[in-house]
Amino acid sequence: MSRYATGYVLTDVTPSGEGDYRWTRRPGPHRGGELRTPDPVVLDAVRTVAAGRVGLVLPERARSTGVTYRAGQARSVAAMLLGPGAGESDAETGRVAAETFAGTGAALARLHAVPLPPADLPPPDGLLRLLSWLREGQGPGAAPDLHRRAAGLLGPGRMTTAQEWCLQRAQPRVLLHGGPSLGILLPVTPAGDGALLTGENLAAGAPETDVGWIVGELVELGASVRRFGANRDFDFDLFVARVLDGYAAPLDLAAVGRTAALRFLTHLHDFAAYLRWHDVLLDYLKLVADVIDAAGDGRLVKA
Repeated sequence: MSRYATGYVLTDVTPSGEGDYRWTRRPGPHRGGELRTPDPVVLDAVRTVAAGRVGLVLPERARSTGVTYRAGQARSVAAMLLGPGAGESDAETGRVAAETFAGTGAALARLHAVPLPPADLPPPDGLLRLLSWLREGQGPGAAPDLHRRAAGLLGPGRMTTAQEWCLQRAQPRVLLHGGPSLGILLPVTPAGDGALLTGENLAAGAPETDVGWIVGELVELGASVRRFGANRDFDFDLFVARVLDGYAAPLDLAAVGRTAALRFLTHLHDFAAYLRWHDVLLDYLKLVADVIDAAGDGRLVKA
């Protein structure tokens, strides 16, 4: 069994005994709440999405205490990019990742084209918890300490700007994945298609929110490499471009950039709140300041 822990969600990957794997995701110990159970009406809407190189994999079982998916692989794109090479060259891994990101952009576009189902869909959970923290400065673990440090390093202007971006409203709203992440994205391989685990975070909002969420993780990785260096050589700007190429439909790239900046800040919040404090978060806050500035100027994500 493999276990991946973000603190907010615990993910266990186990062989099913039938040639594939079960990905079971449970609330982390400091989360303070259970997973949101997917609405069957919304899941039915997702089932109408056409297949593609990266498919949307729905839960095999979905309960508030845990969501289980069946997938053909045991390794996520996050593990592929951040872990050891496992016999693959960086060039080959980068090629696979680029193809996977193009397929992910296309998968999100297909999802967003589905008519919004008649259900009470909230905004994405990540934006809700970030907004609560920005406003109140409270939360589990080291969240209050991070807020105090962020207020000093980012300044009141950026903190207010981030709140305003969390509240952005768009019409028309579309059906959103709600949290497309490298940790639940399985790569395209020569043996089969990739997959994006989909269900526990389904939401409604602007399409740029989904695209910006996954782009934000790539922005964070790229900024980290430029600041701290890396053992492996990947072009994260190319990966961002592949997501946009795969999506193909028109997007407000400035709005994508704003959500990408919020995703970066949400990751810092989640690490402090649900894992632990580490002084490296101060360095990351400085990176976030630059990312917020670039997003505010429309420079962060370009065609």
